[in-house]
Amino acid sequence: MTLVMINGKIVDSSEAKVSAWDRGLYFGDGVYEVVQGYAGKLWGFTQHFRRFQRSLREIEILDVNLSQIEQWVFLAFQEAKMPNCVVYFHITRGCGIRSHVPGDDLGRPQFLLYVKPAPNNTKRVANGISAITCPDIRWKRCDIKTLNLLPNVMASQAAHKVGAEEAIFVSDGTITEGASSCFFSVLDGKLVTRPLDHQVLPSVTRQAILVIAEKIGLEIIERPITIREGYHAEEAFVSSSGYEIRPIIKIDDHVISGGKPGVVTSKIIERFLSHTRSGEAFDDLVKDTRFQLLPAL
Repeated sequence: MTLVMINGKIVDSSEAKVSAWDRGLYFGDGVYEVVQGYAGKLWGFTQHFRRFQRSLREIEILDVNLSQIEQWVFLAFQEAKMPNCVVYFHITRGCGIRSHVPGDDLGRPQFLLYVKPAPNNTKRVANGISAITCPDIRWKRCDIKTLNLLPNVMASQAAHKVGAEEAIFVSDGTITEGASSCFFSVLDGKLVTRPLDHQVLPSVTRQAILVIAEKIGLEIIERPITIREGYHAEEAFVSSSGYEIRPIIKIDDHVISGGKPGVVTSKIIERFLSHTRSGEAFDDLVKDTRFQLLPAL
């Protein structure tokens, strides 16, 4: 079952409708967030909501009652009665006759949310996934969690056609991130991931993983990873709030970690599951961390 909310009102999913004039339909003119609920708590909500506010500010959707939005999210989460779930919500700039510059007829920003059961990730964690590489043709502000996701859709479709479960974007010979994930590799026993900049989304799960990796004694390096390094990595995995952490066992035609999830990846997953399933607050995990959530731009 999926719970749907539009502009603060919970509606039957079969009756959920948005305006034909919504700028989200015309231009993808809006931003979104995805938060996972564990044991009746929205894990990392403060960090997600901080990123949401930043995304709104960066594309100048300013006429938003943020405290009202926060109340709506928690109301929907409580009404859904799904302790373990995924909560998606977005805001578009509003509704008005199609024009690149919003006209005087523009209505208030539009809010949409849904809650659905969390996906079962067990098989993918146990077996790992395959990935393909794709040219990164996205715009130059991937640090904003915008509704403009057509390149991500195209890359994901390309992966699906060949039986892969993720597409890894490559720009100027280096890996940026996955079509719907953050990318990590283990190189010479060290955990390596791209630093935060305008080419990647500042991932909340990324921050948690880096803290966990440090706690288990891994050396962490934040730097670009070449595609050659990705192909020959000892281990690799991707992460997101929607599907947590998935080991990669193959990139294009290159087998990773002997075709099975690696030891380091498995340790990180084990600790991640322990933190999330125990009901521990995200803030307690990342307290006093040196790993920033949002890039300094």
